[in-house]
Amino acid sequence: MRALLLLLTASLAAQEGPRFDVVAVRVVPPNPPILMRDQNFTPVLPGGQFVDPRINLWSMIAFAYHVPNASLTLVGLPKWAEDQSYTVAAKAAPSPVELSPAANREQVRLMMRAMLAERFHLQLHTETRQERVLRMQVAKGGIKLHEVDPPVPPAVAGFVNAAVGNDGGRMIGKRSNMAGVAAMLMVFLKRPVIDETGVQGYYDFDLKWKAADAGQTVSEGFGPEGTGLLISALQNLVGVRLVSGTGPVEFWVVDHVEPPSEN
Repeated sequence: MRALLLLLTASLAAQEGPRFDVVAVRVVPPNPPILMRDQNFTPVLPGGQFVDPRINLWSMIAFAYHVPNASLTLVGLPKWAEDQSYTVAAKAAPSPVELSPAANREQVRLMMRAMLAERFHLQLHTETRQERVLRMQVAKGGIKLHEVDPPVPPAVAGFVNAAVGNDGGRMIGKRSNMAGVAAMLMVFLKRPVIDETGVQGYYDFDLKWKAADAGQTVSEGFGPEGTGLLISALQNLVGVRLVSGTGPVEFWVVDHVEPPSEN
């Protein structure tokens, strides 16, 4: 029943709820120049605006529906939804009421849902599946990162960037939190990672690790050697551990979507 209701909500979002007053969606041509983003970049601006010079449909849906673990739990999209980027500029009509940064962000999410239904004809639903998961918990000795002041709204927690291989790795965060660490881990471990640390702080870190026999030849790509090193680095440098288990995971399943008409 919930899936049916969400599907209906997605298809009717263009007629109900808050909407952008002006929306421009344009295709980014092939082979665009490299785009450098500021660490604190956010497409959500005051006054009900969403502005991003280069964003794909996958990212728009993940934001609009606040999809947790989207790299694993947002499914059913065609290949072009990730490969094709768009320039999006959307703005709400002027309002006499000034929303707080948090309220403005949530309002923009709702308007993005309406835009996606109207311009991309998006329909989706949720379903819960029992899946293998990794539970991230505080290790003995506690968190070992340097805590800093939280980001000042409208800035949000910074991404955790990582380069990980079978002979070592590096993990960088600026005003990042445990949710960011969990999201990074899912990219490499290809399993849902549930943050059970209960830690609410923000951290700056630049962590490096290397295999004792890094000079020897190891398998190509990211395999068991890299996984073992990463898990050890998490406990020794971050202060968290991963525990395997199973649990309910909510998936967001796209039922229908189309490329948009430009304007």
